[in-house]
Order: sequence, then structure tokens, then C-alpha cells
Amino acid sequence: MIFKTTNGQQLDGKWILKEVGYKEFKKNPGLQILNFETNKAGLFTNLQLTKSELDLNVKDNTLILENGEKYADLKLLNENFLRLLVNGTFNDDNVIIEMDFVRLLPTKTDLSQEEIESLNFEFQVEGKSKTKIAFNKELWDKKKLKELEWKEGSKWIIEKLESTYFISIFKRGRKGVTLPISEVNENVLKFYGVPNETGEVVATRTE
Repeated sequence: MIFKTTNGQQLDGKWILKEVGYKEFKKNPGLQILNFETNKAGLFTNLQLTKSELDLNVKDNTLILENGEKYADLKLLNENFLRLLVNGTFNDDNVIIEMDFVRLLPTKTDLSQEEIESLNFEFQVEGKSKTKIAFNKELWDKKKLKELEWKEGSKWIIEKLESTYFISIFKRGRKGVTLPISEVNENVLKFYGVPNETGEVVATRTE
């Protein structure tokens, strides 16, 4: 794979963490957004971008902390896929951890948020059962919740940052993965940044 050299202008914009880990052992630890602006970057853990968790400088394909220490090496795999290489541990061994980010792009849609929320969709990832999408509704049946003695199971909601819509998946009241939507209309919903998947996932309207 050929890596491209990077500069601030190539990186400018917002990127969402897709997955992090070592080799094939990757997962999504929750919402993280890198916002690049002319050789500077902030790492945020909310869509409001109210307060950065880290303030970083970009220099020679490297992210530098405010104290001057290196945070990560940068590898731009393509114009919409960025990899950070961070020193870490795996099974007590010192390794290079990969943090994979995808660029946030405006969602293609003529629908309002309320119109999107009123639609139901369904998709199937290879090797897995079909998944139904319904927004702002408890997706687990009451009987199962009662058996587990849980107040909440799973709920999918729509959120927005500037011109990008997202699917945020809550489990037991806690936000898990947040997935950017590339396109949505009355027939299909396309989203990306799915951990351990490549490309877009396409969901079709069910009712």
C-alpha cells in the first residue's frame, strides 16, 4: 500500500474515528473526531465540538502535543482515509496501534431530520442476520428487557454536525458507535465508517 505525504491543507476538515487496534484486532471505542485547521488539530469526543480533549500541531507527517512530544505519525491512505500510528501495548508487548479515521462529508439528501426519522430501513452485512433501522424507538421487546431486568435495550437516533447526519446507536442508555450518513432519501440510506467493514453499508426502505 502506498502512503501519501501530508500537509495541513490536505487534512483540513473533520474526521471521525472508525476503529482502533493492532492488526486485525480493532474496535470502535466511542465517538472521536479530529478537526484539522491549517497545521493544527483538536480531538473531540462530542458532536458539539465544545471542548477538545487534545490540542495538536501537524509537522512533517506527525501530530505533536502541546508539550512538544510526538502523539502519532500520520499516514494518508487516500483523500478520505487517514491512519494514525501510536505507540501502545498489546498483550503486554510494545506495538504500533492503528487509529483509522474517515473524512466527514456532507450528507446527500433533500429530507429534513424529521423526515429521515420517520422512515424505516433494513440492511444485511455479509455473514450476519438482517438488521432493522427505526429511529427514536426502543428496539428490544419489553419481555426481553424484563427478563434481563434492564430499563433500556437499544435505540438508534439521528444526530447532525454541520451538513453531515449521523446514526448514533445507544445501548442501555449509553452512546456506542456513531456512523456518518453519506446519502439518504425515501428509498435508501447509506452510511460508512462501520468498524471492521469496508466501504458503505446500504439499507433499503421497508415501509
